[in-house]
Amino acid sequence: MKNNTYLSDVIPYLVEYYNQFETLPTKVIECTKGTGAYTCFGSNLKSKVEKAGGIEKLLRSFVGRGAKKNTVNASIEKRTKKIKVTVPEIGIEAEATAEIAA
Repeated sequence: MKNNTYLSDVIPYLVEYYNQFETLPTKVIECTKGTGAYTCFGSNLKSKVEKAGGIEKLLRSFVGRGAKKNTVNASIEKRTKKIKVTVPEIGIEAEATAEIAA
């Protein structure tokens, strides 16, 4: 796990910068799980800020793709076996074609 003390010291500066210029001084946001830095600027940054509920919440809780990949909670459901039902043929077609041909 990554030590986030550096990030905690920088967050107030980043929040102030974002509030003034509506962008961050760098084009990357660090993952809070320590999986790396991810590019985020422009409309992508604005949508992430809106989803998170503010720039400070985003910076404190951002989880990158690499960390999300490892924590997928997928459950596999058993499939039910499909049974093929055959319907007996009715001889109406054979009778109808015999009458038409005659």
